[in-house]
Amino acid sequence: MTNIRVGTSAWADHDPFYPPGIRGTKQLTYYAQFFPVVEINMTYYRMPTAKMAEGWVNRTPDDFTFDVKPPRELTSTPETPGDTPPEPDADIAQEFAEAIKPLHEAGKLGAVTFQFPPSYRNTEEHRDYIRLLPELFPDYHVSVEFRRRDWLDEEHAEQTLELLQDAGMSYTMADEPQVGTGSVPPVYGITNPGLSVIRFHGRNTETWYNWKGSSRDRFNWEYADSELEEWIPKIRSAMEAAETVHVFFNTNYADQGPRNAVRLMQLMDLPHEPLDEDHKAEQQSMF
Repeated sequence: MTNIRVGTSAWADHDPFYPPGIRGTKQLTYYAQFFPVVEINMTYYRMPTAKMAEGWVNRTPDDFTFDVKPPRELTSTPETPGDTPPEPDADIAQEFAEAIKPLHEAGKLGAVTFQFPPSYRNTEEHRDYIRLLPELFPDYHVSVEFRRRDWLDEEHAEQTLELLQDAGMSYTMADEPQVGTGSVPPVYGITNPGLSVIRFHGRNTETWYNWKGSSRDRFNWEYADSELEEWIPKIRSAMEAAETVHVFFNTNYADQGPRNAVRLMQLMDLPHEPLDEDHKAEQQSMF
C-alpha cells in the first residue's frame, strides 16, 4: 500500500469532472471514488460547523482524508497590515477545532493547513506567531505554506525549515509561477516525518497577481508531463522521508485539477481511477 495521497484543492470547483445529475452533496461522494484526499478551502472564508464536518465524514470512505484550512483571521486578512501579525485568537481556534472534531474522531483529518499570504513578511514578530500555531491546535497536525519569497529564498530557506521543524509542523512545498516577491521557489524540505504536503498552483504568470479575478482564471494551468516530471524525484524522496505524503492540485479551471492529479499518478505508476467517460459513467451508476 502506497503512502502517497493525491487529490485536488476543493471538490466543488471542477464542474466538467462531474456527470449530469451529480450536484451538491453528491459531488463529494463521487469525488471520493477517484481520489483519497481533498483539501477544504471554504473553511478559510467561513467557519464550518460540526454538522458540516459530520456530513463530510458520512459521505466519504473510511480511509478518506481531509486537509482543512483554518479561518483567514488566523493567517491575516486583506485588511491586516503586512508588518502586523494576526492575533493568536484562541476563541476562533477553539471554535474551529471543535467544528472539525468529527473529522479527527473519524480518523479522517490530515492537517490544519495554514497558508500565509504574500503580505506576510519574514519578520521576528511573524516568526514568533508561527511558533504559536501548534499551541492553538495541540491535538491536530499543523502544516504551513508561505507565499512570500523572503521566507524561502537562498538566505532564509534553511532558517524557515528549522523554525517549522523545531515546532513540529509540516512544511508545504509549492509549485507556482516564479514572479517576484509574491511567489516562492520550489524548495524541498521535510520538517515533520509524519506528513509532507505538496501543492501545485500552476505556472500562469499572467494571472498570478490577479487578486480580483476568479480563482478558476488565476490558477488556470494544464501541467505538461515535463513539468510534473520535474517534481517526481522530490515526491519520491518525500515518500521515503515521511510517513504520509499529500499532493494537491489547486488548478481550478474546469476539470484541470482532477486531470492534472490523475496524470501525475499515471507518470508515477500509482494506482488510480481513469477519467474516461465510460468509467465515469460506471461510477455514476453507483448512485
